[in-house]
Amino acid sequence: MGKPKKEFTYEELLRKVKEQEQLIKELNEEKNTVTNFEYFVKESPDLICVADRDAYFKIVNNGFTKALGYSKEELLSRPSFDFVHPDDLEKSLEEFKKLTQNCPIIDFENRYIKKNGETVFLQWKANLNATNSLIYGIARDVTEIRKTQEKLLSSEKSLNEAQKIAKIGSWDFNLITQELNWSNELYEIFEIENKPADPDLYAKYLSSFLPEDAEILNANVLNTVSKKTPYEMEHRIILKNQKMKWVFCTGVPVLDNNNNVVALKGVVQDITQKKLIDDTIKAKEKAEAANKAKSDFLANMTHEIRTPLNGIVGFTDLLLKTKFDNDQLEYLKTVNESANTLMEIINNILDFSKIESGKLELNFEEIDLFQLLNQIINLFKYEANHKKIELLLEIDPNVPKYIKADSFRLKQILVNLLSNAMKFTFSGSIRLRVNHVEDEDLFSKIKFSVIDTGIGIKDNNQKKIFQSFIQADNTTTRKYGGTGLGLAISSQLLTLKNSELKLISTYGQGSEFFFIATFEKVINKAPYLEENNDLVLDNVLRSSNSLSDSKILIVEDNKINMLLAKTLLRKVIKDCKLIEATNGFDAVVLAEENMPDLILMDIQMPVQNGYDATLEIRKKEKIKHIPVIALTAGVLNGEKEKCIEYGMSDYLTKPIVQLELEKVLLKWLKN
Repeated sequence: MGKPKKEFTYEELLRKVKEQEQLIKELNEEKNTVTNFEYFVKESPDLICVADRDAYFKIVNNGFTKALGYSKEELLSRPSFDFVHPDDLEKSLEEFKKLTQNCPIIDFENRYIKKNGETVFLQWKANLNATNSLIYGIARDVTEIRKTQEKLLSSEKSLNEAQKIAKIGSWDFNLITQELNWSNELYEIFEIENKPADPDLYAKYLSSFLPEDAEILNANVLNTVSKKTPYEMEHRIILKNQKMKWVFCTGVPVLDNNNNVVALKGVVQDITQKKLIDDTIKAKEKAEAANKAKSDFLANMTHEIRTPLNGIVGFTDLLLKTKFDNDQLEYLKTVNESANTLMEIINNILDFSKIESGKLELNFEEIDLFQLLNQIINLFKYEANHKKIELLLEIDPNVPKYIKADSFRLKQILVNLLSNAMKFTFSGSIRLRVNHVEDEDLFSKIKFSVIDTGIGIKDNNQKKIFQSFIQADNTTTRKYGGTGLGLAISSQLLTLKNSELKLISTYGQGSEFFFIATFEKVINKAPYLEENNDLVLDNVLRSSNSLSDSKILIVEDNKINMLLAKTLLRKVIKDCKLIEATNGFDAVVLAEENMPDLILMDIQMPVQNGYDATLEIRKKEKIKHIPVIALTAGVLNGEKEKCIEYGMSDYLTKPIVQLELEKVLLKWLKN
């Protein structure tokens, strides 16, 4: 017979019911919690997974599929390392090995390859559950963070590179924390070692200042803090190795919301190179100003010297054509030669000045080379005969007779070389040898040589004689005289022609100066090249009576030059009518009153100069057609062009050469 069931009282039954209800409630809550957790894992934006020791995924949430683009089936079917970026595979295997040794992963980062081929950065936390040998991991997609960091690093790198290129360093100083930050380039500028949180940085910075500049900096900083205004300053810094730099500094205040200065920031630029360039430019400008002053001085000086020389040379030339006894003639020749020598020295100095300043240009024209060479030799025949030296001209048959060249400068070079040879040769011979070197269709390469049997030049002197104002030695200068400019000018003139003056010399036996230059050949020669043009002009002018009643206005403030001009004009045109003016203002008045056929106009005159007078003449309808011929002692480069620019018709230099005067008169009076 069984044990009778215990009967419960109502109160007991009620208590039992309540306990059952509580248990059901707790079970439901636990179920809801599990459900919520499963939902959280499933829908979490982070990547949550469970993997075994063989690195196969057992469970992956939706975050995994979204981040990598693979389906759950694809992710669970392959080892997890199949999805790792190849470059991160080795370090990922190392971390997994640690994990299986029960060492949890904290903040490990690697890259995975998405299904579409893109790369994603994952930051992991994971550990191993020893009871079931399963790995539980959670990863966060930090791709955007890394891209932002890369952009920031790239921007910082670009900024550092830009600062390095511009030699600009930046800084900021927190007034509250007293924290000073410098860019990399600022350390480079001040050549201070870059130490993190260096407490002595500001002291090291100030130590490079000169005391007076440090005071200015402190005053600027105080002013910026108190008045909230930026500052700028340029100063020197002296580095540890005593190297000096120039820097340009700027600083600006940083304000908080209450308009209080809480920090300063600014830049420092290394301007040493700019300073050197500026100094070089200033030095260049100073040199150019000095050179201009020198040129102006030379222009004025040569004008003043050439003006009286004009009278000396002109009148001695005229006197030499009159009758004197032998002694008087000898004295007069000496005066004339001395005046011409002085003129030659002045012209050499002027040529040197023009070449030095780069203002000399060659003027190419068709010339008869053979005629020019014979003219040059004729200049030295008298002296060669007097010294009993054989003077020879040797021309290669293949040398073209007609070429395009600057006859004046070619003659100047050869005359310089022959004059030099004549000065230092006392017996034997001097040869001017002209050889054909190379020929093309339109051009010919010609070698000019001056060979003497003179004293020769020592080896140690053969280079320096081409320098300005230098001869072989001091005794030579005293014995033979000269400016020492002839060879220097000849050498520099040849440079304009892309040529070079060379020397072969044996001391005590003689020297050969030579150069090779290329000239354009004249194929169809102009008829006048075959005639002596000067002689033709001279004969035509002297046989013509059509100019006898010409009226000429001479504008000249120097009495001697006025007399010389009048004398020369009357020798050329016996019955011409001459009108005199001593300044430009009178010249304009007299031109209107007398209507001359031609005006000879000096340049430098009191009251009004020749340039301004010519401008006035060209403005007046009545007289603007009258030819105005510049008559000047100035021979600096560009003066002829300046005369033409001011409206003058032609140009004559002093001392006046009678033949040149005749050519000008024929040209403009016949027209």
